[in-house]
Amino acid sequence: MYKVSTSPGPRPLYAHATRYPWQSDMTLRLGHPAVWKDGKLFEEACRWLNEEIVPIRPSAKTWAQAAQSLLTWLDFLEASEIEWRHAGREDLIAYRDAYLGAISPQTGKRYSANTVAVRMTYIIDFLRFAVEHDWIDSDLGGGAVDASLPRARTNIDQDALAHIRKGSSPSVGRSRKTAARLYKLKPKAKQNDTVRVISREEMDALRRWTGPRPSERRPNDGGSDRDYVVFALGWACGLRVQEIADVDMRPLLAMVVSPDDIGKYYKLSITGKGNKARFVDVPGWLVLDLQAYINGARRRALRKRSRTAEEKKLVLNCEHSTRPGKPITKMAMQDLMRRACTGAGLMTEVKKTNPETGEVVIVRVPKFSMHCLRHTYAVMTYRNHRKSGYGDLDAWKYLQKQLGHEQPATTINIYLHHLSVWSNFRAGRTLLEMLD
Repeated sequence: MYKVSTSPGPRPLYAHATRYPWQSDMTLRLGHPAVWKDGKLFEEACRWLNEEIVPIRPSAKTWAQAAQSLLTWLDFLEASEIEWRHAGREDLIAYRDAYLGAISPQTGKRYSANTVAVRMTYIIDFLRFAVEHDWIDSDLGGGAVDASLPRARTNIDQDALAHIRKGSSPSVGRSRKTAARLYKLKPKAKQNDTVRVISREEMDALRRWTGPRPSERRPNDGGSDRDYVVFALGWACGLRVQEIADVDMRPLLAMVVSPDDIGKYYKLSITGKGNKARFVDVPGWLVLDLQAYINGARRRALRKRSRTAEEKKLVLNCEHSTRPGKPITKMAMQDLMRRACTGAGLMTEVKKTNPETGEVVIVRVPKFSMHCLRHTYAVMTYRNHRKSGYGDLDAWKYLQKQLGHEQPATTINIYLHHLSVWSNFRAGRTLLEMLD
């Protein structure tokens, strides 16, 4: 039976503790995961977590998600009486199909394609790592399945650990080709086309949670400069979550903004979907806030990472995080929005019914996601342009360019039915004036 445990946090290492896979020279890291099989460490899985997940992923939550995802694969194989080294491509397909038809005990609904795709991403990465270390003996390693191989579980003690066996290992290039083939098996994550626009009152609640603008913040003010700029890049510029993560801070430092001309727009190059670049208008008031963040909270976070550290990405983990000064991830920003909605009281109850048992589960969830900021930007900007005298087509064309849509029809079709949310407000030179 497989299970996952996590390190309880920093503590001195003693002689008997050297068997733990999360050990360092001095301390145990809080939340570091380990995978166990029948009371013994599953060393291959622990090596993958130690070498591929923990050093480069941002948080203990991500580590736990990786470990738990792998556990679902191992449990599936154990239930099917398949030794994990001999599992093949068809077994991965069977795993995918089984979970797509299964019921989540947390939500009472079938697992979404998105959830299964995320789990398979971690599983495939483990398989890539296993192929690289010559632990896999099936078609996952690039060859054909040997029909003579035993499908039932074998005692792992009968075979020395693959990573210390003599013989050549597959190249890194071969393992990457294996991963590329397996990624094609992931279910297509369904795009959630539901447009949820944040109202004026709800935006006020989110802004109170993040605190004042970085350029106006005083030492005793609450909130976070980092959180403010993350949200502002969404609702004031319309950036996608990944685009926010990829913003380069260097061009922002070169912009000179007069405090008397905060309504002026400054062009910032953004790389969007399909690696396509576009220029986005950033209002002068936000440039001032971004520069205040760069010279304040961001600088402190980078120094906490290392006194000599350099980083071109704009948005970094804050100085009090587990990985200070490292670039923020999409997952961390989504978690930020969940915390903001919880703190601002922007929650909603969702009724979910188990399709097999009829059991009703009431789940309290955040009302908005990070992408809702982009939706809100689109509706606010359209309304502001119309009230400022722009023609209808001109307003849509501007939005199309800002959002990075190839066709104006895409922009119109998405937002046409949601314009009433911001219909009653006074026009302003900037979106900030619509909120003040």
